[in-house]
Amino acid sequence: MMTREATIAAIATPPGRGGIGVIRLSGPSSLSLVESMMEPQSRGDWEPNRASLRLLYEPLTGDLVDEALVTWFRAPHSFTGEEVVEISCHGSPVVLEQVLRLAMALGAELAEPGEFTMRAFLNRRLDLTQAEAIHDLIQSQTSHQARVAARQLRGELSRQLQPLRAQLIELIVHLESSVEFVEDDLDPLDLARFHDLLREQIAILARLTATYRSGRVLRQGARMALIGLPNVGKSSLFNALLGQDRAIVTSLPGTTRDLLQEPLSIGGVPVQLVDTAGIRQTEDPIEQIGVERTQSAIVEADFVVAVIEATSTLPEEEVALLREASPALYLINKSDLGSFRSYDRLAALAGERPILEVSAQTGQGMEALRLALQAILLPDGAIETENSLVTNERHYRALLETLTCLEQACQVLEAGLTEEILLDPLHLALRNLGLITGETLIDDLLNQIFATFCIGK
Repeated sequence: MMTREATIAAIATPPGRGGIGVIRLSGPSSLSLVESMMEPQSRGDWEPNRASLRLLYEPLTGDLVDEALVTWFRAPHSFTGEEVVEISCHGSPVVLEQVLRLAMALGAELAEPGEFTMRAFLNRRLDLTQAEAIHDLIQSQTSHQARVAARQLRGELSRQLQPLRAQLIELIVHLESSVEFVEDDLDPLDLARFHDLLREQIAILARLTATYRSGRVLRQGARMALIGLPNVGKSSLFNALLGQDRAIVTSLPGTTRDLLQEPLSIGGVPVQLVDTAGIRQTEDPIEQIGVERTQSAIVEADFVVAVIEATSTLPEEEVALLREASPALYLINKSDLGSFRSYDRLAALAGERPILEVSAQTGQGMEALRLALQAILLPDGAIETENSLVTNERHYRALLETLTCLEQACQVLEAGLTEEILLDPLHLALRNLGLITGETLIDDLLNQIFATFCIGK
């Protein structure tokens, strides 16, 4: 675990040129180190949280480096809880690197990935779920992702777990007392109350863990493949969903020979949309490779959308493809050419999975298609709720372990076993809740989490 007491420094803005670039320093020598880059008469006279225009010089040569806005954040009222200085320079990579090299030459150490946020966590400026939310917010690709991450950053999940943790601690204290003072046996009414309390906690945690399916898709995105026979209009649908002519469309079967992939947002979920080559028996070696890649895309996709031409009679070749691919949605495309006459046969094949009629050419049914795709991605509509949403697999696993422990505790109570036996699953449940928010510290876990951050955050 990173516990360096040195002053650390890093460029906090993305690589490349911009109007402004920021170098961040944190640690006991932050302010004095930055002052070493200034003329003596420019040092001092600092107000916390207020930007000051200062000239930065190379100390050895006296050469001017840049004119910058320097902001000092006094400990403990800073992001990390330490002395923090942020230097807002002109956004040239050359200038930023020069200022960073100066800081290191004057005694700063280059920050490790996520070290600023790690220090904020260790100094109790935020808990572990909030620290992870910073990473999710930076990585967000859609407004919905950013909104959920921002709610997590405000401590929404922690606030929901805190009452459960407090109740567990209270329960453990009661049981520990009864073990310590044998003459103070627990009243049967207390045991019944404890049992009801555990059942309430189990219900709350079960509702929370049930949000993970939607939360995981929202956080990680999904991969969606359009599949079907040649010339059913997959590429036209691909273009229509993207709102641009990305794929080449012709009336000739087999136009698409390779996979085309483009990012798309559906209902706030980032989706990697894949246009595949039509599957059919062919002697063309290039088309054969395209068919093989389509088959691989079906396996790798989170879900598959089958495209069927409105004039199709569902030949055995097409039925075999649909059975093997197990699509989440069936699209009857080119509905502007006439009614689909094999609907009953397709409905028998689809079962409970939805069937839609669309026309990529005219746009008919495209809005209904987007809504259907959103329902597949987020079946419980979890994005629109203001309740906590579990998006992180680590949180989900810890919540499942907590649920298991509480179920075991209920079984112990129902069996009338001793308090000592009951305490074991309760202590383990408390530990698992602490893993989520960081009250339970494990060095390897912390290093693994913060190593995924960028340097400078």
